[in-house]
Amino acid sequence: MPSQVVTALITNVLIAAERENAVVLAKSMTIDNQGGTSNRIISIQDVFSPSNYYGAPTPIPAEDIERFKTTVLAGDIITLDEEDLKEVKCLGAMYVLSDVADAALDRCYVTVGYEHE
Repeated sequence: MPSQVVTALITNVLIAAERENAVVLAKSMTIDNQGGTSNRIISIQDVFSPSNYYGAPTPIPAEDIERFKTTVLAGDIITLDEEDLKEVKCLGAMYVLSDVADAALDRCYVTVGYEHE
């Protein structure tokens, strides 16, 4: 199972790229906010481009759908397993997003294990 470690930012950070005829399943997630001074809301975003259709704008804008959201307190670390994430399925690319900007003394790291199905 591949995994990706990223710094939580207020812009989408790529975890797994979109694959044709496949979905991305979240299998585990660890949010390390031990070095953080702020509580954070971390979400998993599903970003995909819908199929073309008659009358569609050109280019078709990407859809950005929130698939999961959790809060982690400052100074805390949480681990979520496959059971906690069983409903998290991304049709396109999987991204992680934070509600707090990264700063030198306020860091949060997110590790996501995933697989394509």
